[in-house]
Amino acid sequence: MEALELIAEPRAVIGRRVKNLRQQGLVPAIIYGRGLEGSPVQIDAKALTRVLDMAGTHQLIALKVGNQDPRMTLAREIQRDPIRRNYSHVDFYVVKMDEKVNASVPVVVVGVSPAVRDLDGILTQGLDQVEIECLPGDLIASIEVDVSSLTELNATLTVADLRVPETVTILSDPESMVVKIEPPRLAEEVEEEVEEVAAEPEVVRARREEEEEE
Repeated sequence: MEALELIAEPRAVIGRRVKNLRQQGLVPAIIYGRGLEGSPVQIDAKALTRVLDMAGTHQLIALKVGNQDPRMTLAREIQRDPIRRNYSHVDFYVVKMDEKVNASVPVVVVGVSPAVRDLDGILTQGLDQVEIECLPGDLIASIEVDVSSLTELNATLTVADLRVPETVTILSDPESMVVKIEPPRLAEEVEEEVEEVAAEPEVVRARREEEEEE
């Protein structure tokens, strides 16, 4: 998987003053690695967003700081504003291409389950990502799980059923459920849930009235 390119500049502003950087459209970040002292940098917010939206924490990023040669990194400890959801801080881990790394890789569902199509089953996904280990150059963008083999209700695919290249090792629990075909829900069950949700405001209101009377 080809590395994405990103440019950073050395950062002198630290501590609470980084708020001013964000107001200027810059995101504070740290570059670190085994045997390396953490280096504070700043990155254009738009460029960072474009790269991180594609790379996540599982794709190599060729990070170039000033006039230095690019270093292969993985994004770690990504922080986002809880309201605006824009990136507010990122740690970049410098990898060694001959040493294995761990990464969380998305699980992508493909195909159509006959049990869903013909038996009105409901497809539920238990995991949307799994942990893998491999050399940086062998990192993969995602793992596909084909549900076209699920022909019966309650059929399940687990982590053990996932297929990855020989150079990649899956670390997640092999017995963890990835996808399952649930039986169709009875109309009575749906109606009961709707009634319960509708009754909750009345129960809360009644409790408040009792508390006020006390």
